[in-house]
Amino acid sequence: MKLRPGYDVIVVGGGTAGAIAGIAAARTGARTLVVEQYGSLGGVLTLGMSLKGVWDGQGRKALGGIGEELIEGARAMDGATDVAHHPRHGSVMGQDPEAVKLKLLEMVGTSGVHLLLHSFLIDALMEKSGIQAIRVANKAGIEIIPAKCFVDCTGDGDLAARSGAAFWRGRESDQAMQPVSAIFRVGGVDLDQTWAYLEEHPEDFEAPDGQVGGEYTVGKFRNVPGTGAAGFKNLIRKAREAGDYHIPRDDMGFNPMPGRREVTINLTRVHGVDGTDPDDLTRAEIESQLQTLEGVRFLRKYVPGFRDCYVVSSPFQVGIRETRHIQGAYVLTGDDVRQGRDFHDQVARGAYPLDIHDVGKDDKESQSKVDGGGTDLSKINRSYGIPARCLVPLGIDNLTVAGRTLSATHAAAASARGQPVCMATGHAAGTIAAMSAIKDIPPSQLSIADVRDVLRKQKAVIDLE
Repeated sequence: MKLRPGYDVIVVGGGTAGAIAGIAAARTGARTLVVEQYGSLGGVLTLGMSLKGVWDGQGRKALGGIGEELIEGARAMDGATDVAHHPRHGSVMGQDPEAVKLKLLEMVGTSGVHLLLHSFLIDALMEKSGIQAIRVANKAGIEIIPAKCFVDCTGDGDLAARSGAAFWRGRESDQAMQPVSAIFRVGGVDLDQTWAYLEEHPEDFEAPDGQVGGEYTVGKFRNVPGTGAAGFKNLIRKAREAGDYHIPRDDMGFNPMPGRREVTINLTRVHGVDGTDPDDLTRAEIESQLQTLEGVRFLRKYVPGFRDCYVVSSPFQVGIRETRHIQGAYVLTGDDVRQGRDFHDQVARGAYPLDIHDVGKDDKESQSKVDGGGTDLSKINRSYGIPARCLVPLGIDNLTVAGRTLSATHAAAASARGQPVCMATGHAAGTIAAMSAIKDIPPSQLSIADVRDVLRKQKAVIDLE
């Protein structure tokens, strides 16, 4: 067993939140290590989904700081569109996942972050209520790495759980979790044919309930760079009746990039998966990949413009929407999200739609009406604040969290799990961890005014602009 030299901050997980957290900690002055189980950074951000919620529904910026810097860097590589208003999502921005992935790695390198890739968290070594070190497994065997402060960006709250932090899984009433999906990309697409079909068959162009007027039209969407469409319910119904479609989802979404014949497809769905259970994960990987094969066959046979499509890339792993929610001193609620609520200790903002996929019977807190294969997606008109208290687990002296495992209800997490929000909470959690390590003060005891001042200097958006 190898003992590595210690760090000020260790970020576990180099995905959407973790890579940004590592950059933030390093730029704040902490000697920082990011431990990542795969060979690249960015996680779900690198699947090619359009970014929703960079602005809120009223056109005000919700993401700044390091996340915005990443977007601007990708845009300079022709890897991102401008942010555009979207009548259903609030805002939308197309992105090239390869450009984002490479730009993120460059930013990590210039920030001075140390990386340890292909390494998997095993355990937390505790002394009283503090984490002394983490134990990881990699090609060298088992290694122990100490630090002053830690950031859990595993998505599933793995480090928080192993350190004894309190958490719950999924929906509060029954522990039901959102289904999982494998987002894949196809090439060889003629989107002119697809848009033409939707113009001729507006019933297959999925508009929100009660949406009227000229804002939500195929022509409008077709001319906004990076904006895709959702729907195709009639085509899916036809394929299902013919025995060509068995995926438990009744709609499909695609995300394009201007001038390219490649699009990202959101179609697969697997229910009843606990992303912290390796047997469930194995089943989800197999089922979602087989659904990808069926999905491509469906696209080729039924969807205009996709007759000659082929798989360009499949995900590094199945996409998990929800598992553990850590218990912080404050629990963000669905009402906080819907009302665009502000807090005295807010350190980030969120504007990703309140996006709940079919979980089953609806509950009062989420106000979800989805039951049977669809998606309940509500626009965030006014971005909401995320308190620092949601990023600090109760009972652990030197740990912050970021990404979808923050302290939030099932309903609120349906918005807070979005990529722009994960980047914003990653920025905040990394900065808090660095300040905690440098000042030798637990994150919960830091001056929130000092934290907010540092974040403002780093151009993070923490108050409504």
